[in-house]
Amino acid sequence: MEIVLIRHGKPESAINPVLNAADYTQWIKRYNASMVAENSRPKSINAQYKSFYCVASDLNRAVHSAQIYLDKSPSITDKLYREMEIPRYKLPFKLKAWNWVYLSRILWLFGVKGPFESFKEARFRADKATDQLILLAEKHGNIVLFAHGVLNRFIRQSLAKKGWIVTAKDDGFWGVNQLKK
Repeated sequence: MEIVLIRHGKPESAINPVLNAADYTQWIKRYNASMVAENSRPKSINAQYKSFYCVASDLNRAVHSAQIYLDKSPSITDKLYREMEIPRYKLPFKLKAWNWVYLSRILWLFGVKGPFESFKEARFRADKATDQLILLAEKHGNIVLFAHGVLNRFIRQSLAKKGWIVTAKDDGFWGVNQLKK
C-alpha cells in the first residue's frame, strides 16, 4: 500500500505585496480562492499516480493541481484536507504578505489565539485526515492526496508514527511525499 501526498502548484495569487493587517486578511481570502498559476507546473509527473485513488482538499488550488497532474478530477474532495488555517492577527504595522504568513504561523505555534483554527485543533484535524487516508488505502489500495504544505507535513509525520515508511519527502509547490506500508 502507498499513500502519496502532493502539495498544490503555486497559486495565481501567491504574490508578495506590502500589506497592513486588514489587507493581509483579504490577501488570505484571495489565496484560498486561487487556482494554480499558468506558469506553475510539476517538474515531472509520475504516470503511475494516475491509477491511484485520488483525494483532494476542496480548495481550488488543490483540485486544480489534481486536474493538472492527473488529467482528471479527484474522486473525493473534502475540507478535512484543507491547509491548516493561515492565522491573521490585527497588528499595527505593514509587512510583505509572506512575512505576515511566517510571523503569524510563529505566533500561532506559540498558542496565540485568534478568529481561526488553533494549532491544537489543526493537529487534531491532521490526525483525523491521516486516519481517513489509511481507511481509504485499505479500501482502494494506493492513494494520492492533493493538499497543502503544512497539512501534508503533519499527515506525513502522523503516518510515520503509525508505521508508514517515508520514501520521498518534498514540501515545495508540487512537492511529493511518498509513504509505503
